[in-house]
Amino acid sequence: MTTAVGKSLYQRIGGYEVIAAVVDSLYQRMLNGPQTWYHWKGLSADSRAVECGLYIDLVCSAAGRPVDSQDLDKKTPNTVLGIGKVEWEYFVRLAAEELDHSSLGDGEKEELFCLLARSKSTVTAAKQTSSPLSVFAAFPHELSEREKEVLRHVAMGKNNSEIAEELFISINTVTRHLTNIFAKTSTRNRVQAAVYAAKRHFV
Repeated sequence: MTTAVGKSLYQRIGGYEVIAAVVDSLYQRMLNGPQTWYHWKGLSADSRAVECGLYIDLVCSAAGRPVDSQDLDKKTPNTVLGIGKVEWEYFVRLAAEELDHSSLGDGEKEELFCLLARSKSTVTAAKQTSSPLSVFAAFPHELSEREKEVLRHVAMGKNNSEIAEELFISINTVTRHLTNIFAKTSTRNRVQAAVYAAKRHFV
């Protein structure tokens, strides 16, 4: 992921140490989370450390860190995390909270959140189904049906152009919906909006 001047997100946010700190904190919260701890029951501390390290490397690579191709071949999605899809909204919520509390700029938080949210295939176990609670998501702030759709895509890590293409609307319309969503939910950026969505089981 690079900008117009050619610098990757990895370079702009300070490299490995910054990403590792966010991912490690997120991983530890998942290990101790009331909804997810049992996925690591019986796993040794060494195995957990290796697993966390693999995930850090994958996120760093996605952010633009040069990685040896032979090394990447060893890092298959099936070796990373593997929580159930039922707990996916919990993962998104924690990821968004971690970034919201970090010292990164809003734009960098949103870019890194997109990378984490897009890692669903490396996080969730394919054999599990989505939470039935998502069908009955509660939105107390009177979001319109279209705003709910836009918010769901935001929580999945999609950018404005991708949302526009998915929903067959213009980028300007997506931007307008996001402005309304931020106002109605008392959030100020996509990361906080994703927390809002995840807490309501809408991812």
